[in-house]
Amino acid sequence: MTAKSMEYWIFIQMILELGLIFVVAVSLLRIRSWYKKIMALQAEQPSPEEAAKMVELAATLEERRRHLEELLAQLDQKATALQKHLSRAGSRTQGSADSPPPWESGVSLRSQVENLYRQGCSTEEIARRLQMNLAEVKMALDLSRARPR
Repeated sequence: MTAKSMEYWIFIQMILELGLIFVVAVSLLRIRSWYKKIMALQAEQPSPEEAAKMVELAATLEERRRHLEELLAQLDQKATALQKHLSRAGSRTQGSADSPPPWESGVSLRSQVENLYRQGCSTEEIARRLQMNLAEVKMALDLSRARPR
């Protein structure tokens, strides 16, 4: 072999080695980015102890939710019974002709409307009890909601 052909082979070998170094460097950078992604995903996942604790808390929350639903059902039943009782009591007291009208009781009509509404009476029931127009009851409730606290 001549020196000239040897130079070409050495030059080609250097180019191949540089290409190989480039491929290795790119591969290492890709492996490094994959490693970072995997580590980030593992950091987001809870440990087995944390997962067990979350399952336990979820079970406790579900139990409390069921208990609250039962309590709400009981409260609904009691509220219905109270409304029936109040409507019966209201129909008995409504018939007395010698009782003074509600506006002569000394308490403002608006506060009477608010009190009855807080007790759970409908607007129609409030209007009937206080001998008012339905629009007046609604306006009194709107005013009480609009006033600054």
